[in-house]
Amino acid sequence: MKKALILASLFLSLVILILFIQGSTPNWAQYQREYFKEQAVRLQAQLNSTKDTAKRTQLQQEIKSLQNRKPEVIDLVLPNGNVERCKTCHIGIEEISSSHPSNTFGCVACHGGNPLSLDKATAHDQMYGGGHPGSLNAVSLSCGGKAENGMSCHSGNQETAKNEVDLVKTSIMSTKAGELSVVRRMFGFDKTNEVPGLVKGQSAALYPNPLQGQPNQKAFQQNCLSQCHQNGGEIPAFPTPDNHSLQGSQTGVKSQTENKITANGCEVCHVLTNPMHTYIGTDTTMRSADLGWGMTHSLTTQIPYTQCNQCHNQGNHDPLKMSFAFRSDMTKVISDWKSGDTNYLDRVKDYYLPGEIFAQCEVSLDCIDCHTRQDVMGDNLLHTSQYDAVHLQCQDCHGTKNTLPKTKKIVTPKDLAFEEQLTNPKFPVLKLGDEILVTGKGEELPFIRHEGNSWLQTSRVTGKTFNIPLVYGSTCQQSLLEQGADSCHKCHDRSAAHP
Repeated sequence: MKKALILASLFLSLVILILFIQGSTPNWAQYQREYFKEQAVRLQAQLNSTKDTAKRTQLQQEIKSLQNRKPEVIDLVLPNGNVERCKTCHIGIEEISSSHPSNTFGCVACHGGNPLSLDKATAHDQMYGGGHPGSLNAVSLSCGGKAENGMSCHSGNQETAKNEVDLVKTSIMSTKAGELSVVRRMFGFDKTNEVPGLVKGQSAALYPNPLQGQPNQKAFQQNCLSQCHQNGGEIPAFPTPDNHSLQGSQTGVKSQTENKITANGCEVCHVLTNPMHTYIGTDTTMRSADLGWGMTHSLTTQIPYTQCNQCHNQGNHDPLKMSFAFRSDMTKVISDWKSGDTNYLDRVKDYYLPGEIFAQCEVSLDCIDCHTRQDVMGDNLLHTSQYDAVHLQCQDCHGTKNTLPKTKKIVTPKDLAFEEQLTNPKFPVLKLGDEILVTGKGEELPFIRHEGNSWLQTSRVTGKTFNIPLVYGSTCQQSLLEQGADSCHKCHDRSAAHP
């Protein structure tokens, strides 16, 4: 009996000791240990498949170093002398981009929060956009703020084109003014595209009484004006084995108890996501995060069409019922999305809705290869139709029967075209004297060049070069009065059924 009592006392003491040790171990230390362990496992897998002696020795040393490494507070000292400790917890987080290095910018300039705190709640207090600094309601503080050296970032510059934070709030994708205008005209409230009382920079989702109090007004606001895009609306999420979001519903509106995938401004385009909208990077603190995050903590300007397809070409809105129906082949689209690079026939079937007509170049290229900066990020004007908002037409690249495409010669190193070299590694080398194309509205197309007798386009996503066929000198009989994409599609009428 005495022996049993002693054993029970020892066991109880051991339990108390373990609980004390666990309670006294800060969360950041646990995050770091988990990160060290994961990296060691990753390197071990490389070691098992490596035969090179020198490489094996290097990997063995790195593994041993990780196994012996102890958690420690990580101080990031910025050039201005400020200290941040964010990487003490987020030790495995990816660099956001080569143009925003953390050892120069830090974390707080973009994210906000309290950089010296090692307590999660305190450190994350007052973060911009609730952890999504690209959200349009916070972007003026993050992307539109100032760098540590005092220079303006994406707002407050003399050149309007560099103030993307201000411009994007006028984008038709942010305002949703096109949908508001179309539906109001369809119901007979307006005789033109103009929407009375809608002002530049205001989201249509905030427009009061868009259907003047009709019974379907609430559905219109929830299912159309507040869905998708860059204004914080909810992105329709098709049900997959990993994301049972619709639970039988075909409206695209999820229940209040489910995780919602919301659109967060700049991040919608510049942070790539997977079909499940989950984080799969090396920051162990993010593994348990809810849906609605990028695959990694990385910005990109190489935006593939699959990113655009998260909102576009998902299905059809019914403007009368104010409901959304997913395209019938979405399962295959998501399957191709997961598998990575697809061939041309897969792109044909995945790119556009079934039955939609398009030209071959529209599938061979990605969306951003045609749509310009101002198409996507706005031009400081309030547009209420897609046609007015789009700067590029077929003739801008292919010319007409009577004229060649318009070009511009680069004569100064301060030309805005050189900025593309800083942000996109696929950008072809640009030199003074080079000829680039410009749209009919005068916007530069620096990825498209006139070189000798050739008119060449470089993909912003893959870097692949395409030779542009010209209408000038061809057998095309198109009327000069019909130069829009719809007119071109009368002859160039590819579809998923006829690729």
